[in-house]
Amino acid sequence: MVKIKDATYWAQQIHKGDTTSAELLTLAEKKIEAVNPTYNAVVAYDLKHAQADLPKTKKGYFAGLPFPLKMLGQDHTGLPSTASSKLFKDNIAHSDDNYIKALLAAGLTPFGQTNAPEFGFKNISDAALYGDTRNVWNSAYYSGGSSGGAASAVAAGIFPMAGASDGGGSIRIPASFSGLIGLKMTRGRMPQGPSNYRGWQGASTSGALTVSVRDTASFLAEMQTFQEADPYQAPMLDKTTLHHLTEIDRPLTIAFSTATPISGIDISETAKAALHKTVDFLKSQGHQVTEIAFPLDARALIRTYYQMNAAETLAMLQPWEAAQGRKISLDDVEPLTYALLEAGRKAYAASYVQALNAWDAACATFDDKIFKHYDFFLTPTTAKTAPKIGEAFISSELLEKMADISRYDFPEQTDIIEQAFETFLTFSPYTFISNLTGQPALSLPVYLETETNLPQGVQLWGRKNSEILMLQLALQFENQDQFILPEFYRA
Repeated sequence: MVKIKDATYWAQQIHKGDTTSAELLTLAEKKIEAVNPTYNAVVAYDLKHAQADLPKTKKGYFAGLPFPLKMLGQDHTGLPSTASSKLFKDNIAHSDDNYIKALLAAGLTPFGQTNAPEFGFKNISDAALYGDTRNVWNSAYYSGGSSGGAASAVAAGIFPMAGASDGGGSIRIPASFSGLIGLKMTRGRMPQGPSNYRGWQGASTSGALTVSVRDTASFLAEMQTFQEADPYQAPMLDKTTLHHLTEIDRPLTIAFSTATPISGIDISETAKAALHKTVDFLKSQGHQVTEIAFPLDARALIRTYYQMNAAETLAMLQPWEAAQGRKISLDDVEPLTYALLEAGRKAYAASYVQALNAWDAACATFDDKIFKHYDFFLTPTTAKTAPKIGEAFISSELLEKMADISRYDFPEQTDIIEQAFETFLTFSPYTFISNLTGQPALSLPVYLETETNLPQGVQLWGRKNSEILMLQLALQFENQDQFILPEFYRA
């Protein structure tokens, strides 16, 4: 069994009196000052604000442990709330959202805010407002997105666990790129609201990036909720089982696929190697593993995702336009945001309803073709390792179309947006699907590509509410030393 100084370790040190949460806050500040200039993971921090929170967190499970928030959708009174956009660069949160309230109750002290792409639209973190976040394993590469700052903050050892969120893979993609554990939970399990209960119509949820299975399980145990006002509900999982997690004690049936759900996108040799290493380990542990074809072609599904993004972007930014008395221009926001906003103006209600129907149909497909026959489904998390800093994702010709997108009709706008995201999609063709279906998915850090020294994760897909079994299987990997770990955490 691998022993590391994870979040649980530090919480135990606080409980035993071997350190204090105040001392850990000061230590985290020193680490930010020493390490953050290399990786640009943390974009704001306020020690006095965090110190003022300590009385609220000292009795929680994590005993006041410092915990950075993502600079996107995790609002804490008095801290910046920019969504990583220059449009809101001076915005300050005036209330705590429900995720923050749950963090405080769990004993996690908000300290520091981490980098993300503007409004979380990308699988890399390169906000014009804050700049690129670099990968701790190889700083010439991105750490992922949209929770890229969180990933680098954890991988660099600044914090042992960090706030994250996932609307299309934004926890699992940086977990894969940065050698971390990333769980996107069942829809309705994490605290949402009060203003975003339907975040991206249920596609988006909050969570954390961690370095251990027990941290992931205990975070889930402490943060899970049942909110009467939330339109999405999930049953509470057994808290004692999560806090005292044990390995799976029976053979499981697991399907896997080397195909991707998007025609024309293939996985790299590194992703294949990570997948086959995982399959071999599962077989060695007595699990029944079967290769299958990917159960659906998700090309049409990704288009519904972009259509939803367009409508949601308009709904998000219209209040700003109304308050300012003008439309947002390309000078105000980044090209992808502008394109989605303009497409949102022409989106029609039927397309939105059809999109949600397609999401539900995809969930039914997985249930019928996979989870009626297998406990879990296994794929790579990402189709390849992290992209290089400065890589051109959108051509100049396409950027010109995006700048002039208002003159096109909605189907043409959707085509342009799909083309704009296509290069991003070649890195992460899998993750968005479980956001649309509402099912849990867990990225595990199983492989390191030695030439570039970049991690590659694999992803366990599960039926709704299967997180305990999923984490019990993950613990088997961890106990058999199957995970790579950032250098800082290795004993």
